[in-house]
Amino acid sequence: MSDDITTSGYALVFDFDGVVLDSATLKRQAFADIYRDEPEEQHRSVVAYLSRRGGQPREVKFRHIEAQILGREAGEGRIRELCDRFKASVEKRLLKAPAIPGALEFLERWQGRLPLYLLSATPEHELRAIAERRELTPYFLEVVGSPPDKVTGLRNLLARHQHAARDTVMIGDSYNDYRAARSNGTRFIGITADPPNSPFPSDVVTSIDLRGLESALRQL
Repeated sequence: MSDDITTSGYALVFDFDGVVLDSATLKRQAFADIYRDEPEEQHRSVVAYLSRRGGQPREVKFRHIEAQILGREAGEGRIRELCDRFKASVEKRLLKAPAIPGALEFLERWQGRLPLYLLSATPEHELRAIAERRELTPYFLEVVGSPPDKVTGLRNLLARHQHAARDTVMIGDSYNDYRAARSNGTRFIGITADPPNSPFPSDVVTSIDLRGLESALRQL
């Protein structure tokens, strides 16, 4: 394999769910299950919303669902209760979720050769715990969760490690990941298993999984 990726000097920032672990669908289902007893039309609206809103903190999603879809007031106590239910639902599943094809192989090849980071909307203590238990932590120079939001998290990461935006690539599977990259002036690669229904603009370089990530990086 050519070393042209190394000589480009890119720092790579990976989203977690749907990029490293095949867990994005698992989490959407966990959200939807919380609302399975709602009227059918509202449940469908919840599912439709979740399919469009990857990469956002769970608190943001619950506040939107409660207020905008279900039309009810949700104080901080209610949001905390929903977040706790969600956490309990996904915790064990995440330990068994398969890696995205090519993810572990890519990380193994490039660990120590490129600066690799993990950036997710998952609460940081949970993200670090699952990364540790899945033996992913050694691949990354830093594991960063929420808060803050991804735009701010990426900005802070660049500043802490003194990476130039033009030499940094965000790798994500949601429009929110793309927005974080654009807001910070970094490069971006979209991971989408269904290219005809990609959430990204047509000029975005994409790959169906991480087996094609080296090729995608060469297209930047």
